[in-house]
Amino acid sequence: MRFFSLKTRLAFGEGSLSYLRSVAKGHERVLIFSSRSMRVHGFLNEAMNHVEDAGAGVMVVEGVPPEPSYEYVEEVLPRVKAFGPDMIVAIGGGSVIDVAKAVKVFYDSDAEFEEVAVLDRFNPPLKRIPPLRTPLVAIPSTSGAGSEVSAASVLKYGDLKYTLVSFEIAPEYAILDPRLPRGMPPKVARNSGLDVLVHAIEAYTTTATTPFSDALALRATKAVFEWLPKSLEGDPEAREEMHYAATMAGIAFLNARLGLAHAMSHKAAWMGEHGYLNAVLLPHVMEFNMRDGRTRLRYAEIARELGLSGAEELVEKVRELSETLKVEPLMERVDEGEFLRRLDEMAEKAHRDPLINFNPIEPTVNEIKELYRKAFYTH
Repeated sequence: MRFFSLKTRLAFGEGSLSYLRSVAKGHERVLIFSSRSMRVHGFLNEAMNHVEDAGAGVMVVEGVPPEPSYEYVEEVLPRVKAFGPDMIVAIGGGSVIDVAKAVKVFYDSDAEFEEVAVLDRFNPPLKRIPPLRTPLVAIPSTSGAGSEVSAASVLKYGDLKYTLVSFEIAPEYAILDPRLPRGMPPKVARNSGLDVLVHAIEAYTTTATTPFSDALALRATKAVFEWLPKSLEGDPEAREEMHYAATMAGIAFLNARLGLAHAMSHKAAWMGEHGYLNAVLLPHVMEFNMRDGRTRLRYAEIARELGLSGAEELVEKVRELSETLKVEPLMERVDEGEFLRRLDEMAEKAHRDPLINFNPIEPTVNEIKELYRKAFYTH
């Protein structure tokens, strides 16, 4: 028996932020987490007005850090508990949504972080996240992370990154208003869009695929090749299509999970933005995974959808997109000595990442190290 799940109700289209008024009706106190850019562009005030029009009081937490941490969650939690929200809203990028998910866990339950957080695949959580009561509304302003539908929240704690994983933290509602991502700077739009591509291709080739996740992954893959270059030229229709593609890919990997490219990207975060690193790593990971016959066939299926002849042409198409979008080689951005000093640690940590369990081939530490080298030294 297999399953396909989506907990989140989606509202989308121009001006759909107004749906927040309907969602907030019947609630007394609504907590809004927001990035600073949402205040600058006027969307935070618009969201606050919708909540107040619904008859609820509002508290806003602004300026969520770009790399969320459990320390930050602990810092804001007393204010949250003092306000006592009966609904939580996150408006901003994936980090804002991840913080809201984590706050929901520790506001709604007595769970201890060390007991419910996942460090790596060899250290599963001691306890499950218990049932949670406060509804969460996610309003993404970037088009990549898929956090608005996912059941995970990634948090740094000390020098380590942990993941909270449970359908309890998947948002009850996601509002995809295409006005929000139109304000993304081109580089953010590029990196976010490349993240969508890697989400989609990996979700189509894991060991946990389903026909339903496949359909969404394929649709998202085609959308990236069609719309991402136009999105970077400022085409409003392209920005809208990429916004929806990001959520489609998010639903796909919610069910089919992700693989080696993401495991390696997570552990190489010091080298650059997540979507950028994914794009640099993906062709090398695809070539590695093609040693598996089923995966080669899956790549060939994607290739046919794009009008290409086979798996090798798909890898070349991925490389060409990065070149078109001027994705910089790692050697231009990262000091070689620092890379070599940290290589062993990165490979060891990537090997322990839970997503390795879903990659079509289980790599050795040395194979991961070689993939990092190829990605670094390829121009």
